[in-house]
Amino acid sequence: MIGLLYKDFYTLRQYGKTMLFMLVLFAVISAGLDNPATFFEGFIILMSMIMTITSFSYDALAKWDRYALSMPLTRKEIVAEKYLLSIILCFAAAILSFLISTVVLQFAPVEGFGMTAHLYATTTIICAALFFIGILLPLIFQFGVEKSRVFLIAIFAAPTAAVITLDKMGLSMPSEAALFSFVKLLPFGILLFYLLSYLISVRIYSSKEI
Repeated sequence: MIGLLYKDFYTLRQYGKTMLFMLVLFAVISAGLDNPATFFEGFIILMSMIMTITSFSYDALAKWDRYALSMPLTRKEIVAEKYLLSIILCFAAAILSFLISTVVLQFAPVEGFGMTAHLYATTTIICAALFFIGILLPLIFQFGVEKSRVFLIAIFAAPTAAVITLDKMGLSMPSEAALFSFVKLLPFGILLFYLLSYLISVRIYSSKEI
């Protein structure tokens, strides 16, 4: 498992310079927004999702699956490593973006957005990222990374369309207390969903011919 993680981090190092450039660019862009923290954190965690998908692209180019299955590795271990990679990247991005946005907020504070709200916002963004990845990973194992890019667009478009529709229907937003209560329970729901996603991916990959 450690060897598989090392392999992915080694191949993704080429992505480092691009990530650094995007980090600086979006830090500058977010500085002019009403709440730079949530925008910046959302972007960085999105990039961690893209890096997870990119690791599949590198594997496909190198025909890694065939080589991996010739070694003493089970398909369950290969699937588990991708899920672990996505979690590590997501939380690493969340910690980095939280620290940077906390510094930014010291110089450009947002009214009514204290540390508690900041932590809740970060938790919500992490859960959203893991939810999207949990949907996408079984699709990648089933259809491959290139065909799954179409699903990626749909995955992001669907929630956006839902929010716009609800807004046009004139439905009132839940109270702040209700939202905070929902966020407290959200990680437990995402944990169960991620476990279900992993089991589905294992089943798909175990029956797939390489």
